[in-house]
Amino acid sequence: MSARRSSTVTALVLGAVLAATQAGAAPSQAEVNETLRGTPAIYNGLFTAALIKHVTDTCPAIAPPGRLTRVNFLLGLYNNARGMGFSRSQIEGFVEDKAEQARMRGIVESHLRRAGVNNPSSETEICAYARAQMAERTALGRQLRER
Repeated sequence: MSARRSSTVTALVLGAVLAATQAGAAPSQAEVNETLRGTPAIYNGLFTAALIKHVTDTCPAIAPPGRLTRVNFLLGLYNNARGMGFSRSQIEGFVEDKAEQARMRGIVESHLRRAGVNNPSSETEICAYARAQMAERTALGRQLRER
């Protein structure tokens, strides 16, 4: 989906959610999920967190950012979603949704393949990818460290 179409869809869904909320009807979890999925500031942040988790789960020699950094990052995403008017339970519903988790795994694996990782579950390939990111000081690489 193009960025323009994605932002148009997000605006339409967010408008419908806001209208329903103002009318007293709570948006469905599907509407909440669609809005959060279509909000780049939130979904890109979740992608980054999922990519870091995949790398550090697959390559035990690589550590994620420190706990305080992780908490601050995720709290920022949460506050962004709260600022859009969603409740804690709606946000948790989105994050814990199995279909959303599977979708994000697919996005992470596609990203890794485009980056030259033939097998996203290979410890050797993921460790090499992570070390290359660290050496290049990419946005991802700056978040990772050797254990």
